[in-house]
Amino acid sequence: MNTWLTLAALWAGSAYAGDPPEAADKPDIETVTGAKLSPMVLTDELNPARKFAEDNPYAGMPLERQAYEGAEQLDMPPEVVHGIRAGLEFIYLRQYGDAKRHFREMEEKHPDHMAGMSHVASAVVWQAMMLENFDFRYDKQYNVSNRAAQKALTEALEKPGNEGWEHFMLTGMLGIEAIHVMRQERYLPALQLAFACMDQAEKVRVHAPKFVDLQFADGMYNYWRTAVTMSSSVLPDFGDHRKEGLEQIQKVESEGVFLAPVATLALTFTWVEERDFKRASVTATKGRKLYPDNIINNLVAGQVYTYQRQWDLANKAFDDVERVDPDNDRVHYWRAVVHLKSGRPDEALASINRYLSATHLEDWQIATANYRKGQIYERKREYGPAYEAYLAGAKANGHKSSKNAADRLKKRKREGKIDW
Repeated sequence: MNTWLTLAALWAGSAYAGDPPEAADKPDIETVTGAKLSPMVLTDELNPARKFAEDNPYAGMPLERQAYEGAEQLDMPPEVVHGIRAGLEFIYLRQYGDAKRHFREMEEKHPDHMAGMSHVASAVVWQAMMLENFDFRYDKQYNVSNRAAQKALTEALEKPGNEGWEHFMLTGMLGIEAIHVMRQERYLPALQLAFACMDQAEKVRVHAPKFVDLQFADGMYNYWRTAVTMSSSVLPDFGDHRKEGLEQIQKVESEGVFLAPVATLALTFTWVEERDFKRASVTATKGRKLYPDNIINNLVAGQVYTYQRQWDLANKAFDDVERVDPDNDRVHYWRAVVHLKSGRPDEALASINRYLSATHLEDWQIATANYRKGQIYERKREYGPAYEAYLAGAKANGHKSSKNAADRLKKRKREGKIDW
């Protein structure tokens, strides 16, 4: 496996609420690879979900079906699997305080099965809160929880039993850390973490070969390695495994024990990469109905509706972001995009200025926001401020599109076509 492609796949998984550094030079559709991939041959129905068999061997049992299936797959008590699912539901619902309390209580009640889960929950919550803004404002808190979680899981693995679950948790923590470190552009440490994550995933496969959720990692790898290699003329050919990857993610969406909502979100992102906005809208809307307060879901849904030019739906999704967290910054970037595309440059300017006033912005975010600001001023035919905004974008991180736009305006002024 090409390890850099593994990191590309990890980046794709982290970018649900983000905006690739050079994406703003593609103002209509912002994808990870930036390439228009050849269409997949799909014969299935729109966003099919594999249904459970009609005969339910657990009908009439006190817990949900997934609790018993997860218990069999991981060799754990059904009530413990049920408790984990309940805690994750708190996270998906964005009830972060309840999630941390729940897993702390579970660790106290089931110490043999839940070692380190209070730290795992804290690390996941801190990471989710950073992804909501695509920033690093809780970096210190996350690092403390992540180190504690990995230490507790490593120690737990020294004792026999529960290996499938513990390796799965360690896989998740290492994967999250690899994404986090890669977002910080620390590529060598991210690569090393990716190796460790892959090693842990294989250990899960050894101890829990029928664990459905592990197919999420397989699906992400198959889809995103294909997408990255198909968009590059220098990387070795991998073949087209996108359909296989999507089917694996869909299987987790419908049959997964823990990661079904994550799979739905991943499907939305992959459909955007495919520019299949009809399917992306289906999965995005599904996520919003199930988890109306989930900020990451709502940001991604708003992006999809924007690509479909459904301005009212996009703004409703962004309204829900602000309803849940009035201090969210990232939503104002996307509001600016909606206002710009829908012909409301004054509202777009107010939104982009609000976004640029935020703390914790990365250089690439400052660059892309200033590029958008330049586009807004151009729409208003205010070429001097547009030129200054493009210069600010180029200065932030050498943003090529901003530099090209500034050069274009300068040339037009020199030719007497515009003035400021």
